[in-house]
Amino acid sequence: MRVLAAMSGGVDSAVAAARAVDAGHDVTGVHLALSRNPKTYRTGARGCCTLEDSRDARRAADVIGIPFYVWDMADRFHEDVVDDFVAEYAAGRTPNPCLRCNEKIKFAAVLDRAIALGFDAVVTGHHARLGADGLLRRSVDVAKDQSYVLAVLTREQLDRSVFPLGDSTKAEVRAEAARRGLAVAEKPDSHDICFIADGDTRGFLAQRLGE
Repeated sequence: MRVLAAMSGGVDSAVAAARAVDAGHDVTGVHLALSRNPKTYRTGARGCCTLEDSRDARRAADVIGIPFYVWDMADRFHEDVVDDFVAEYAAGRTPNPCLRCNEKIKFAAVLDRAIALGFDAVVTGHHARLGADGLLRRSVDVAKDQSYVLAVLTREQLDRSVFPLGDSTKAEVRAEAARRGLAVAEKPDSHDICFIADGDTRGFLAQRLGE
């Protein structure tokens, strides 16, 4: 298959892309630029989509030996994820921006563009499994399972998705990255809300909604 590997600059997506190559697919890597004002460096495990992440993804693609591109989806991300995040709080609900990002960005905007460009599927580093029956299942690494953020996907989207890491633990993924010579082998996982890099959600909302 001709597949598009979404590469965040982290260890999971790098190993997923490498495994897709090993499986015999024609792989192209793409990094999603989601921040309107990307910072050069992340703060520990907080935040993502920095210039550093873009460079890490490019270096990983070079090691794997695949073409690599950066897609600017900052405006779409802001509208579908950030604005939605603020609106949900304003309505008295607690949003899950990671779920919304996967639904609206990674498996809607990206997959739609990939299909339009002639790709057969999108490969990601999510820790989840697709069984032979096509059903979405938890990763074998329960502590890293991400199937819950993929549960909003449609049948058609799942049919064009590949999750190479679902049968591996995070420790196994990191060890494999080191064997492959990928510099991101020990890079910390990103967590919390990626577009609130300082972790101050209360302050972020106060600026937009008032106290």
